[in-house]
Amino acid sequence: MATLQSQPQLASAAASAVIPSLRSNFAWTLAGNVVYAGCQWGMLSCLAKLGNPTIVGQFTLGLAISAPVFMFTNLQLRAVQATDVNAESSFAHYFTLRFLATVLGMLAVLALLPFSASSGAVRAVILLVSLSKCLECMSDVTAGLLQREEQLKRVAISLMIRGVISVVVFSSAFALTRNLVLSIIGMCAVWACVLLFYDLPNVRRFGRFHNSFFHFDRHELSRLAFLGLPLGWVATCASLKANIPRYFLQHDRGLSEQGIYASLAYLVIAINPLVSALTVAVTTRLANLYAQKNSRLFVRILTQFSLSGCVFILVGVPLALLLGRSLISLVYNSEYAAYVTLLALLVCVAGLSTISSFIFCGLTAARSFRSQVPIYVIAIIIATIASAQLIPTHGLNGAGTALLLSESVLVIGGLYTLRRQLGL
Repeated sequence: MATLQSQPQLASAAASAVIPSLRSNFAWTLAGNVVYAGCQWGMLSCLAKLGNPTIVGQFTLGLAISAPVFMFTNLQLRAVQATDVNAESSFAHYFTLRFLATVLGMLAVLALLPFSASSGAVRAVILLVSLSKCLECMSDVTAGLLQREEQLKRVAISLMIRGVISVVVFSSAFALTRNLVLSIIGMCAVWACVLLFYDLPNVRRFGRFHNSFFHFDRHELSRLAFLGLPLGWVATCASLKANIPRYFLQHDRGLSEQGIYASLAYLVIAINPLVSALTVAVTTRLANLYAQKNSRLFVRILTQFSLSGCVFILVGVPLALLLGRSLISLVYNSEYAAYVTLLALLVCVAGLSTISSFIFCGLTAARSFRSQVPIYVIAIIIATIASAQLIPTHGLNGAGTALLLSESVLVIGGLYTLRRQLGL
């Protein structure tokens, strides 16, 4: 533990702050992820119960369009910043680059808007969801500094505050007005307040930051942008792969079925906060093992974590087929309960996604960044072809199958690449 913490502790500008243990950081990260994901699902559940599948489809379409754009413009700067233990670049450089990239992302969404929706109401929803993503991006760059200082408790608290208050405001606004636009405006207001009154003050507290948040240094901004570019492509491909079936559903089946698909998908991504927290906690340890050429222990740890995905499939799929109808009716309503087969497909996808997450965590720990991009490109191609062929004839189950095929590509391609990287 002391070895893992020594460099950040020496490099920290906030050396007076107590650095928590790895276990504490994992616990707080997991708690923050779980609460935030639960609140995100709570907003979707509110729309499903008080609205209709078309309303859900509008909201999730906004997410599906904006997420890949901002995944790319983020350039995974949080990961770059969190590993900048010697503070080679100032927080102002990261903040300025993230701000410029976020503005570029918003312009990209505006350019895509004429091709993504025909009605003014849907366009308004897409724009407001994109605005919420902009606020989320700026909070994320403050989280990068806190992660570098190993103050993940503060990051988790930010997520909890943002999630709990926004779900209350969002749900209350929709319950009172049945107006999705007003509900998203309320959510954006909450996220803006958290950024201004909690996240940015944390930067000053833990980063000993007293100057302007902006520093326009063309050379340094260019260097950071090119450093994060490969990771930006990987994140964009991952988001795009997950959303491709939604685009085809929207085109071929309309907002209603796209909303049903998204609602059921949210039931099975509950495992994501746990997987995310585990990958954050184990990446540094795997990197040390790779540097020490301890491939045996490296593989053993990855295998143990990956088996959790296999268990999830073996247990989850039968449970989805047996109890799925009752669960769906309880969480949403009877209109969604007929899609038990889709739920089982999505459970299988979640299990494969867990396996691929740990495999790619291993590739990242081995500093194999560029090799991840072609695997994701192939997965996107498979998802596109499968969606185009299966959704017109098999509807929602076709969308689930397309995602299953693309996730299988990630597992197989990632495993093959990792074995070559390790020389096995």
